[in-house]
Formats: sequence, structure tokens, C-alpha cells
Amino acid sequence: MSFEKMQDNDRPVIHARTCIMLYGFTSQELKTLKNIARLTGLSDQILVNKTALTTTVLDLLENNPLQQSTPVELPPYKAIVFNNVASPRITAFIESLKKFRIARPLMATVTDTSIHWTFEELVQNLAAERYSLKNNMINIH
Repeated sequence: MSFEKMQDNDRPVIHARTCIMLYGFTSQELKTLKNIARLTGLSDQILVNKTALTTTVLDLLENNPLQQSTPVELPPYKAIVFNNVASPRITAFIESLKKFRIARPLMATVTDTSIHWTFEELVQNLAAERYSLKNNMINIH
């Protein structure tokens, strides 16, 4: 796991598609999140379901999801992954989540490392990061 400042404007573009990936939300939450995304200028959303969890982030960005016949079972995490989204838009999106009283999901931006992970690996790493931060655990690589 590694942490990077989200405010860095010099971030290299990992993949050209500007979008967000949404996972684990109810249909009502998705409706609200899609409205928030549109209000913050993020009209491109990728809905990731349990049958696409073994697809790499890169394949999801390129519209090539693997559809498994058996869904992968993860604990009930909710995740939002931003790709090629400017920091002010990410901040506006997060502020809107607060205004709409949506519990903070796992959140990340795509990095040159995570783009090659399966979506399942990404969510598991985000959950491990959250657990470490919540319990003041420091993991030195």
C-alpha cells in the first residue's frame, strides 16, 4: 500500500478516459451518486458488479470486462475509483457526498500500479488501508 497526495496537479495521466468506477452501492445510492457525478462534471461512470471483479482496472477502463459465471464474494464494501479526474472535481464530489449524507465509501484514484490489478484486488487493498488507518497501524514497505 502507498499513499499519495490527491492534490498533486503534476500527476501523470495513467489512462486517458475521465470517469469514475462505482462498486457495491444499492440502486437508490447509485441514482444519487450518478446525480452527484453529473453535477461535478463526471458524466462517464462505470458500474462494476460482482461478476466483473476479476477484471483488471485497465480492462474496465477500455470497456472489456470479464464476466464470470460465478460472482466473486467480497464483504459488503462500497468503493469509488476516480480515473483521470482533476483534484478540484474529486474534492467537489467528496463534499457532495457529505451534503447528501452518503457514508464515505472506499475511495482511490487509479495509479500506474493499481491499473494492472483486478478490481477485487484494488477493493481489498483499499479495505486494508482503511483498517490500518482506523487502527493507527503503520505498514512500512
